[in-house]
Amino acid sequence: MSNIIAFVSIKGGVGKTTLALETATSLANNFNKKVLLVDANFSAPNIGLYLDLTNEKTLHDALSGTLLHNVIYESHGVDIIPASMHYKDEVDIFKLKKILNKFKNRYDYIILDSSPNYEELKPVIAAADKIFLVTSPDNVTLTTTLKAARIAKESNTPIEGIIVNRIRSPRHEYNMHEIELISEIPVMAKIRDHKKMAEALSKKTPISILDKTNNISREIENFSSAICGS
Repeated sequence: MSNIIAFVSIKGGVGKTTLALETATSLANNFNKKVLLVDANFSAPNIGLYLDLTNEKTLHDALSGTLLHNVIYESHGVDIIPASMHYKDEVDIFKLKKILNKFKNRYDYIILDSSPNYEELKPVIAAADKIFLVTSPDNVTLTTTLKAARIAKESNTPIEGIIVNRIRSPRHEYNMHEIELISEIPVMAKIRDHKKMAEALSKKTPISILDKTNNISREIENFSSAICGS
């Protein structure tokens, strides 16, 4: 039975999509895991854009009754379910857990990218077996990110740890010890900002594929190793 893992934050621009994509790619390519990556940002999805997928059928179609296997694409060794940017009909986003549970035994891991929208985040956390909070090391982002922790506690979804992303100026940002003291949650990975990420985005290729020796790739690999017990 697979682990459904969600990357969450109640703030846009912290790198949830990138971390979900890179972790899924690393688990698949470095540790031979069968991985399904789901774009569960229902109103402003990004994974299809990141990977230049056609998105003929999406998660929104699955929530409306289309069989899940008809909305799965493959990219860089990972199965992908993109979401629709312009879906016209109303969908019940709380069906997410039900449709994913039918596929749990087909994958080692199902990775969920989430929306920063408070209401859209609830069904993602409800569907997950465990979550990782994503923050940058500043007071504003950390404070808003910890709001997502409260939703997880209300849903009885375990919080495995925090990923500190986009570290830019350590002298003027929280250090890892301070973040753990404030949040009372362990830091699982710390990732410095790097110009190579812009190149990876431009080439629509995960950095862990584009440049395996990059510090970000190595940190993601270490984090993925911790997830799968390698």
